[in-house]
Amino acid sequence: MSGVRAGKRSAPGDRVHAGSDAEARLLRHGRSTLLADLGDSLTTKAGGVFCLCARNGDIDVSLNGGHGLYFHDTRFLARTTLRLGGQPPAILLSTALEDDRTVCELTNTDLELADGSVLAKEQLGIRRERALAAEVVETIEVRNFGAEPVSCVLELGFAADFADMFVVRGAPVGRRGKLLEPAWERHALIFAYDGADGRARTTRISFEPKPSEARDALALFALALERGGSETVRLTISLADEGPGPLEPRPMLSRRRRSPFGAVGVESDNQLFDRALARSFQDLRMLVTRERSENFFAAGIPWFVCLFGRDSIVTALQTLAYDPGIAAQTLPLLAKYQGRRHDEWRDEEPGKILHELRVDEKANLDEVPQTPYYGTVDATPLFCCLLAEYVRWTGDLTLFERLQGNLVRALAWIDGLADHDGDGFVDYESKSAKGLANQGWKDSGNAIANEDGSPVVPPVALVEVQGYVYRAKLDAAWLYRLTGDDDRADQLEAAAAKLRERFERAYWLPERRFLAVALQRDGRPAASLASNAGQALWSGIVSPRHASAIARTLLSKRMFSGWGIRTLAEGEAAYNPIDYQVGSVWPHDNSLIAAGLKRYGHDQEALRVFTAIYEAATQFPSYRLPEVFAGFPRQHYPEPVRYPVACSPQAWAAGTLPYLLQTALGLCPDAPRRELVVRRPILPDWLGEITLRGLRVGAASVDLRFRRIEGETAVALLERTGELNVRIEC
Repeated sequence: MSGVRAGKRSAPGDRVHAGSDAEARLLRHGRSTLLADLGDSLTTKAGGVFCLCARNGDIDVSLNGGHGLYFHDTRFLARTTLRLGGQPPAILLSTALEDDRTVCELTNTDLELADGSVLAKEQLGIRRERALAAEVVETIEVRNFGAEPVSCVLELGFAADFADMFVVRGAPVGRRGKLLEPAWERHALIFAYDGADGRARTTRISFEPKPSEARDALALFALALERGGSETVRLTISLADEGPGPLEPRPMLSRRRRSPFGAVGVESDNQLFDRALARSFQDLRMLVTRERSENFFAAGIPWFVCLFGRDSIVTALQTLAYDPGIAAQTLPLLAKYQGRRHDEWRDEEPGKILHELRVDEKANLDEVPQTPYYGTVDATPLFCCLLAEYVRWTGDLTLFERLQGNLVRALAWIDGLADHDGDGFVDYESKSAKGLANQGWKDSGNAIANEDGSPVVPPVALVEVQGYVYRAKLDAAWLYRLTGDDDRADQLEAAAAKLRERFERAYWLPERRFLAVALQRDGRPAASLASNAGQALWSGIVSPRHASAIARTLLSKRMFSGWGIRTLAEGEAAYNPIDYQVGSVWPHDNSLIAAGLKRYGHDQEALRVFTAIYEAATQFPSYRLPEVFAGFPRQHYPEPVRYPVACSPQAWAAGTLPYLLQTALGLCPDAPRRELVVRRPILPDWLGEITLRGLRVGAASVDLRFRRIEGETAVALLERTGELNVRIEC
């Protein structure tokens, strides 16, 4: 490795070239993980604790390297297996109840008992329930449905490796502390790890009743089941991560976990849509995470249960209409970690909003730069956009005044340090030895390519990022004008207008009737057809005379799979429908693109995207949209093809259906003016009626009903509380 050694920060001014250390980059392809497949794992989460297990409830890394019970980016249990008479039971039913509980109904296979007799299959029922909370409680009930009494042995096996999440994902192990041998103390099994970072991590498993026999990491229970009888074994798993600093030593549940996400009631005449939307809200509630007494949306389970700048911002944007509370907490939290200095190891610069913050052993040892890491080019302008959108929904200028200094620093970064080649466009060029080569939302190593498939050459100025900057400047101008600072507002609006003019000249590809995905070194456009242009529509930077051509391409057969818009058009040199970001479909991407189509008057195209993503959701288990799925054409497959290691649930995927609904209904708030504009509301043909109850704009709230009548969408104001003008624009 050249430039900077792992575990040592570079000094300010040290330069690490992206090309010289490509082989040393941590997970350098930018994929979620190097594991092959999550299979059909069950996923649960409560607060900062989450679990991935097999369909029978077993946690077993020998079956799947991603399995585990996790806390603070660390695997506290790597194995908890159930055997009856030495055999794994058969699965009858397996499901995740709500977001924090799994229930498995199991039964015995043919078992040879201790007396030499054989217990025929399906004589015993085994209910296995695991509930995550401040402690993890697993309850195992074994029932005898047979005609004769049964004596057998229930065997529970355990292991803990305290593996760092980066290692689970495929990174080198690095420095390690001391993993202690399993120990039994007063009928409790103790796993302990004295970390190289000085933190003591412990998993304690207590049993009720006490095991009949305990040895190594096995607990055995001799069961004597009368006909129709049952016995229950209960495990209580306590996790501890003790050391200096403000990090909670034990799991804590967010207070928001105890109440439904969002105060807005949504009802429709389509029960399937209601279920899919309810799943979205349930997943959002599940992903609210508390660390250091701070609440935020974790980006996704299992790989990104941590604070992410871009992901947390986008999810807060998607859900503002339903619950602005998370945005109110996310903005100050990101402001707290705003960049203050030049640190190439972390790609940190003054004014920059973070990309990712980890609390694991590798982070504590400085073996990875996520402490926090700042290698994202878009979180900073999106921070400005979220602040303005929050005020539009809430009218809360107090938060703007509190964060005004952070806004100033963010805008200063945009206008200065963010432009590495001085061409007036915000770009990126990683300096960190273990940073991301690509630093937009498409951050895999091959995500941004030229028309011939070759990688772009940094510095890279992404098309959608210029749109984010354009919108950030206009949003900041709007905020300043609200507080009477017209001079600053005028300057920002003029800068935005100038940016839009230069953008049109630099990014428009006349021969392709589309926008370049990026500008690279020497201002050369990367001319591949990518979905990024659709997010440029979201921002409003695109010239109206080009919007129709962009919309046609986005909804063309090459880009629209039938399940959604692909990240890269079919037929492009780099296209791969089963790669992470060069042909796959990302739900959140589609939600922003649909909002952009609506913004430019392409309402029917926006509905096509809404319909495709909704129908994709109905094909996934529990109606849960994953982070990403494959881009194969719908006409060839009856359901969307899954991406094997996608996060599910994932925050901005969960925010997708709520945001698509907001877009279709045309909800445009202006809380400072006490106004809600309903702009060109339009329902798809699978939604005849939808009712919103308790929609808040500032201090007021309204109940609205939307009904499709002969191809038109009518709006009825059912109830209004407080001062609010509701204006319908058809």
